[in-house]
Amino acid sequence: MEIPNRFLITLVRHENIVENCFCDDCRPRRLMALRNFDQNRVYDHFTRYLPLLENAKLDNYHSHVLRQIVFGEHFKRTSLERSGLRYFRCWAKNEYPHLKGKELKTFCDNVNEASWVYNNWNKIVENLTDRRMKFDARRFSVHMFYESKSLAWCLSYNEQLRKKGKMSKDQPFYPIDKFNNIFQNILDSKILDDVEFNPQVAAAIGGRLQSELISYCKVRHPR
Repeated sequence: MEIPNRFLITLVRHENIVENCFCDDCRPRRLMALRNFDQNRVYDHFTRYLPLLENAKLDNYHSHVLRQIVFGEHFKRTSLERSGLRYFRCWAKNEYPHLKGKELKTFCDNVNEASWVYNNWNKIVENLTDRRMKFDARRFSVHMFYESKSLAWCLSYNEQLRKKGKMSKDQPFYPIDKFNNIFQNILDSKILDDVEFNPQVAAAIGGRLQSELISYCKVRHPR
């Protein structure tokens, strides 16, 4: 099984600082390299220069995501125009017979999502520029922009990223016994058995439930 974030692990010794490496050899050398920096220079790098570099990298990443969206729309449009078919999945199934099951679904979903984002960008912008949003969408992938078609999803994501503290575990703003009953009802429903206790699917179920709760609350208690 492949190790997640394998790039963080180094199995060889380094005699010099290696780009993008933070191993036990490189880390102290990086610190030593700053020994001649005066305090003002360190301050400027930490508070101004390096954040600007991060912004530049975010801009660059966002630029690549936008290109991916355009490529996806062009690929879908030209594929269907030449085939006379209406649905991309039908075209892909015939054109790429080696793609089966989940692999075919993932490929088609990626293309369709990029196409949807391209054609509904104004709606996505409307949701992401809502004054309640406190996150930087330059970090978004194509899929996250696709999810942003739903204001409820955006609000849910915004809530997840909000600083902890408003609702501590010791003093929640709801009766803990009712929460425990809800959780037990979920277990009793056997829905987790149905998905073989897959953590990713469980997260998707939780995300959908969260979106439904937010939508319901908006209707009952609009801001």
